[in-house]
Amino acid sequence: MKTILRVLPALFLLFLSLAWSDPAEAKWGNNNDNGRNSLVWQGRVDDKIDLYIQGRSVRPVVLSGRRPQNVRYDFDGRLPRRTVIVRIASKRGRGQVYVRQLPRSSNNYTAIVRVYDPKGGADRYRLRMQW
Repeated sequence: MKTILRVLPALFLLFLSLAWSDPAEAKWGNNNDNGRNSLVWQGRVDDKIDLYIQGRSVRPVVLSGRRPQNVRYDFDGRLPRRTVIVRIASKRGRGQVYVRQLPRSSNNYTAIVRVYDPKGGADRYRLRMQW
């Protein structure tokens, strides 16, 4: 019981810091001022793609539909060769975006982010991922 009472304040502070973290939009070529590494990716997506992120590279894999068009991306730091939590900090686009796999040794420290645009035709997406 004493251990729980000692741990609860730390857990509460951790929860507050995560709940109130600022997922502000990144600007192209602007350094991330909150101390986190990030990737800003944008492109037109038609149906379903996975973004394979490793180090400072992003490789789109088309699962259905057409290849993404007008793709741009900008890293602030690199995805490290260790297990980290990757989260979608902000998103523009009409469909779903979520992290499918976190980087870990079994996938050679590659994060996989799914972009799924179920409506007909392509839509423009802008994503900011942080780790």
